[in-house]
Amino acid sequence: MATTTDIASKASKYREMAKDKALPQDVRNAYLDKANKLEEGTMKPTMAKGGMVAKGKKPAIKGPAVVIAVGIGKGKKPMMSKGGMAKGKC
Repeated sequence: MATTTDIASKASKYREMAKDKALPQDVRNAYLDKANKLEEGTMKPTMAKGGMVAKGKKPAIKGPAVVIAVGIGKGKKPMMSKGGMAKGKC
């Protein structure tokens, strides 16, 4: 099996070859596809596959969820609400 440095050097070689404007676009795209395929093979999956949660496992939430709500209160109404006459000092 090839090491990650070998794969990285091959991928960078393909990317450099893809920068050559003298080659047709299809060939450049093929080089980029090869580089991507090499790099995808070295990646480890970061997310679990979709599916149902296994029985017996509890959800990840350990305590009650805390919700912080800011600005919910009504507060003061503006002096000229809805275009009426000023209600304060005239």
